[in-house]
Amino acid sequence: MKNIIGILGVFILAISCSGGKKESADAGLELTEDSVVYLLADNVTLGIKALFPFIDKDGHEYLTFQNQLEPEICVYDLQSGEFVKSIFFDREGANGVGMFGGYHIIDFDEIYLPSLQQSKVFVMEESGKKKREIITEKTDDGIPLLPFGAITFAYRPIYFNNGKMYIPQTINMRLGNKVMEKSPVYVVVDTVKNVLSPFPIKFPPIMSSDDVTKPSLGNELSYSCCLNDKDQFVFSFFFDEDIYVVSLQDGEMKKIKVKSRYIDKPAIKENPPQDFDGAMKASSEIPCYGNLIYDKYRKVYYRFVYLKADLDGEKNYLNIWQYGRKSFSIMILNEDFDVIGETRFPDFTYISTLHYIGKDGLYLSDSHYKNPSFDENKLRFRRFKLVHYNKK
Repeated sequence: MKNIIGILGVFILAISCSGGKKESADAGLELTEDSVVYLLADNVTLGIKALFPFIDKDGHEYLTFQNQLEPEICVYDLQSGEFVKSIFFDREGANGVGMFGGYHIIDFDEIYLPSLQQSKVFVMEESGKKKREIITEKTDDGIPLLPFGAITFAYRPIYFNNGKMYIPQTINMRLGNKVMEKSPVYVVVDTVKNVLSPFPIKFPPIMSSDDVTKPSLGNELSYSCCLNDKDQFVFSFFFDEDIYVVSLQDGEMKKIKVKSRYIDKPAIKENPPQDFDGAMKASSEIPCYGNLIYDKYRKVYYRFVYLKADLDGEKNYLNIWQYGRKSFSIMILNEDFDVIGETRFPDFTYISTLHYIGKDGLYLSDSHYKNPSFDENKLRFRRFKLVHYNKK
């Protein structure tokens, strides 16, 4: 896919304290008075692309995120917001990891860093020492694989399940004239037998294989993936109403329509602008879906939805895109993937791509640069509670 915007290619690969308003008779997300503030070091920006909560073996909860400027993972106490430590890695040398995109923490002495430059995953200790490398160059049946990022900006982490590692992929132009039909979305890595096999789902026909080679915005085939308690992956492609539920046990796939009340069927922009500002503006205006995440504490799913926006007269379209666009809603799905509610959020208030699930609710960052209380040195999250309006 021809893509003039490097940042889109790599990673795709908020004003007031007001919260969302009730948009459903069944369920919604309501803003509480609770918030957590994380103070950022001078060399850390709010352009965070990978942010994960982590619970250690003693049950202590942390919030972790990657510094986009340095080879560093920042670790904070999840509840208090207090800084705990930084984990640094070398770029070069015997323990060098080069450029990495996201991470997965098993414990602080087993950290998985996917390389953005090579098809491999570095397994690191907290000290920065390299324990081993997992080569991910091709599947056992010869399909070439791409370097990948394990990020939350478009939510597709590394997953571990029953001794196997699951890694995301993007559209693979090395697969010839049927890239849509052949490109795996995730790959299964048996780290004991050192065998890699494609997960049984390919990219849906959002575009044709011919259209993939034409000029684009670079985010048309972006997607997110979450793992539920039933050993199922749930995929949300950003330009597809449908979600795809795939069993890890037998590979059975179900296609389920999950439509927002706020947008029509998302359509890929024809003849997209190829200048940087024009492309960023179009990317921030076009209606589409976003991350789909699973709330294991309340047994529901949240699907982010980006509403059509008119950004004429705005400045710095890159910032608007980086900070989660202008207008979005969050759909609420029950365990059977029925839509039980949808909450719309105020414009330019929350960073839709900075969120995490806590035991007591959904946390969304309101550190949007257009928020009057914006402070570039603070990352603040507001807690939203799930409310069932008709529950007796």
